[in-house]
Amino acid sequence: MVNICCIGAGYVGGPSCAVIAYQCHDIKVTIVDLNQARIDAWNSDSLPIYEPGLDEIVFARRGKNLFFSTDVDQAIIDADLIFVSVNTPTKKSGMGAGMAADLAYIETATRRIAQVATTSKVVIEKSTVPCRTAQSMRTILEANSSKDIRFDILSNPEFLAEGTAISDLTKPDRVLIGCLQTPEGFAAQQKLVDVYTRWIPKEKVITMNLWSSEL
Repeated sequence: MVNICCIGAGYVGGPSCAVIAYQCHDIKVTIVDLNQARIDAWNSDSLPIYEPGLDEIVFARRGKNLFFSTDVDQAIIDADLIFVSVNTPTKKSGMGAGMAADLAYIETATRRIAQVATTSKVVIEKSTVPCRTAQSMRTILEANSSKDIRFDILSNPEFLAEGTAISDLTKPDRVLIGCLQTPEGFAAQQKLVDVYTRWIPKEKVITMNLWSSEL
């Protein structure tokens, strides 16, 4: 069974990975967040996000192949593919204050992956982030990882609109997946393509290089 972990149980990570679990019953999906109240809500009858159709998807698969947890480290260890879907709020201070995205949460999550992982992982940037973020994530992973563990970075930007997120995820106009243009990068990209093409027509899953997918 393929194991997917999503770090960040917010508006992007929660619905996106719940839909993967709903469409792929043989893939185990664990959505993790350090916010206990948020995880408790995902595990309750009153989800923390309202989107038409989301309740049915979560209730159908929760406890079967869809799980919500605060145990971030264990989810990282178990995962084959890791989505990083954490908040990218606007910076409050320093260069770019009021305009640029604050990547502190992404950098913290990326460092945690590097510190905790015991086997090679495919790490997927899934937050709303500025161009070149995947490259900085790759730098962090390589700086913090051991020689025996390989990390491949993919970029998989989201195109969700409030009120239509579930239809955007189940019947998207397109899915973009960017990778490094290396044999290892292409192999990692194919793993994610194989997930999405379980329910999305192959011609709508568009592959490209890392930089292009972030534009």
